[in-house]
Amino acid sequence: MNLLKNSFQLNLITSIAILLLFLTSTVYAQSSESEQGSYPSYSLFGFVQQQFVDDLTPGSPAGFSIHRARLGVRGKISENLSFRFFGGFIEPPQSNPQLVHAYMDYKVNSYLNIRAGQFLAPFGIEGNEGIIINPAIERSLTLRRLNTFRMFSDIGVQAFGSWLQFNYAVALVNGTGANRAEQIDPKDFIGRVGFNLTDGLEIGLSGHAGYYLTGQGLDEERARYRAALDVNFKNGPLFIRGELVTRQDNITNSQDVVMNGGYLLTGYKLTDSFEAIVRYEHLNPNSDVDNNRLEIITLGANYYLMGRSRLSVNYEFRDDKVNEDFGNLLTAQLQFVF
Repeated sequence: MNLLKNSFQLNLITSIAILLLFLTSTVYAQSSESEQGSYPSYSLFGFVQQQFVDDLTPGSPAGFSIHRARLGVRGKISENLSFRFFGGFIEPPQSNPQLVHAYMDYKVNSYLNIRAGQFLAPFGIEGNEGIIINPAIERSLTLRRLNTFRMFSDIGVQAFGSWLQFNYAVALVNGTGANRAEQIDPKDFIGRVGFNLTDGLEIGLSGHAGYYLTGQGLDEERARYRAALDVNFKNGPLFIRGELVTRQDNITNSQDVVMNGGYLLTGYKLTDSFEAIVRYEHLNPNSDVDNNRLEIITLGANYYLMGRSRLSVNYEFRDDKVNEDFGNLLTAQLQFVF
């Protein structure tokens, strides 16, 4: 317990120290920008999400909370070299402040960019974009349960770029998730390739192969694999996105657990400020077990105040064959982005 406490304190102190260093650099860069030209250039950014949640699952009281609060610095050191440092309250249910993202990008050309540090793992659509962009308040529960990375992020190196109608992102990462030291070799390989069929329609394929520790002492190395197909369509006020994911975890030498699921989300911007969404998702947490399917239908509305700042309301109709007490969920969120 003392080790965990000391580790948290060290992580917090280090994050604050680095953030103060960047803030100091920002002031210096702004004061000397006229002398040095347009580089380096730094700017602060962040967001706060205030939520009211009424979970109809027995024993879950309704209430207000600061769901996420994050602050960061981003900028460009030169024409080809940029960075991002981002920290704050991490993905729920944890609430302690931690480092979220910290990476450098080097642009060789439009075909090749190199990223190094801690970043979102390039897999699918929802897991590979910031949560403030998602049309729903949360990423789908299905993808959160099929995800293997803490905060959907990991530490490693990534190559990404685009050519004609193709785009790609491939990474070599630890496989243990954000803010966690690697414990085993080899590393995890993960990536996505996208193809733009038309200006508004893109399809993508993702893959992930790696290892994790299991056993009573977490000392046994087991393989795990994921694959996904995604579709993203936008035409004027209408947008549709969907993902199908399958995951296979090796539990013992003779046993694998295969999980699969996906979602389909559609939305329509009724005005410049008001948007309505509907999402259907399903999850089969073990293909060898009958009648264990989870299904969720989410109805939602977003009212955009300015930019990505918005007021959102989601209501989820949840049907869990394994846990019949798993009730519906009402979430209202006020998101301020700066």
